[in-house]
Amino acid sequence: MKALLINQIPEVNNKYTFSLAAALKKQGIDITVCGIKEDEVSKYQRVPTVGLFDSYSKQKNIIKKLYTYYKGWKNVTAYCKEQSVQIVHVQWYIFSPMDWHFHNKIRRMGIKVIATIHDLLPFNRKFYDHYFHKLIYTKADVVISQTKTYMETLTTEFGVKKEKVVYIPHGHYMEYAEPVPKEESRTILNLPMDRSIILFFGQIKKVKGLDVLIKALRIVADSQKDFLCVIAGKVWKDDFSAYQMLIDNLKLQDNVRTDIRYIEDDKIKYYFNAADMVVLPYRKIYQSGVVQLAYAYKKPVVATMEGELVNVVKNRETGLLVPSGDEKALARAICWYLEHPEQAKEFARRGKEDLSVRLSWDTIAAQIKEVYGS
Repeated sequence: MKALLINQIPEVNNKYTFSLAAALKKQGIDITVCGIKEDEVSKYQRVPTVGLFDSYSKQKNIIKKLYTYYKGWKNVTAYCKEQSVQIVHVQWYIFSPMDWHFHNKIRRMGIKVIATIHDLLPFNRKFYDHYFHKLIYTKADVVISQTKTYMETLTTEFGVKKEKVVYIPHGHYMEYAEPVPKEESRTILNLPMDRSIILFFGQIKKVKGLDVLIKALRIVADSQKDFLCVIAGKVWKDDFSAYQMLIDNLKLQDNVRTDIRYIEDDKIKYYFNAADMVVLPYRKIYQSGVVQLAYAYKKPVVATMEGELVNVVKNRETGLLVPSGDEKALARAICWYLEHPEQAKEFARRGKEDLSVRLSWDTIAAQIKEVYGS
């Protein structure tokens, strides 16, 4: 069985793509990862790769960007024909009208199309996205939802037949955890040794609820003095100046450290090893790679009751769940961890142990192999 796994957003999705591809290879699938020509994948590569997309995201001109993306999909269709590909497994839809066009073209070539949904709709959705995503999902041979809570939405709102929808969760990131002593990590990041470090990590966008976290930190600071919140990540379709103004207005300058940029893969380990807890105050999310990294590094997690987080985090057993948008509940959860450090560590230990088994890539690959076979 020859399959092509499409990966057009490498900086976000390399860990997931190559973990899945390696596990599918172990299952006997003839799998190739299709990505960006310029992407450096040597640290992930355990399966054959082919660069069929040029780096469309670096194009400033929208016409050039769309044309570059179009050429990538043209290369995919040509490759599928030349290599007798039987399954094309798509994970992201960058420009849904064009994605739908090639999705349909590939199916007319007699190739099966599998759609994995990381995000049901883009968070920067355009007026046409719902229409074309509905076409993509209803016409796919199988739709894999990584979020149990959106299974019904796929059938009721998007019209996908129940028998075509399969729930297969996001796998863990245990293999990507690189232990570094906490003291060394804090030294490298110039963080204090004598304060508890709260970490907010990942892309900064409105749905991530960073403003809720900042307001919660003001409440925390009224009773807890020895903590520092590190905000690390790149801004996406958002403006960090509004968050900085909130930090300044709430007089949290001594309790917040910002590192607002893309964090390179070889630097991620220092942030997680330096942290005492990881907070995900998301307003809306389908699933999250950050929570997988947090457990891989055996860190206590505070998350909101959104999307797949409610299935990954077992409340008061492997982590703490709070309602989204509720800064008071978020503050209480953070304070509880600060006041009960040993129980926090126990939650983290249980979380890592739980996900190592429940979200193993071997289990997930076996499920996807079954989907391919069907």
